[in-house]
Amino acid sequence: MSTQSFEDAQRELERIVERLERGESELDDAIKLWERGEELYRYCVSKLDFAQGKIEELARRVESSRP
Repeated sequence: MSTQSFEDAQRELERIVERLERGESELDDAIKLWERGEELYRYCVSKLDFAQGKIEELARRVESSRP
């Protein structure tokens, strides 16, 4: 999944949530969807955490470069 963009992962996760909320999936399919959803959720959270760390690092650099 590492080649998938954050935006693609988020869209896929949203589609999975919609399918699960409709409740139209067979049990086995719903379990597979849930597992994929969890995988996508963890991936998205890790990308957001990484981005937040980068932003904080850049903000520190800006602050330290000010006179």
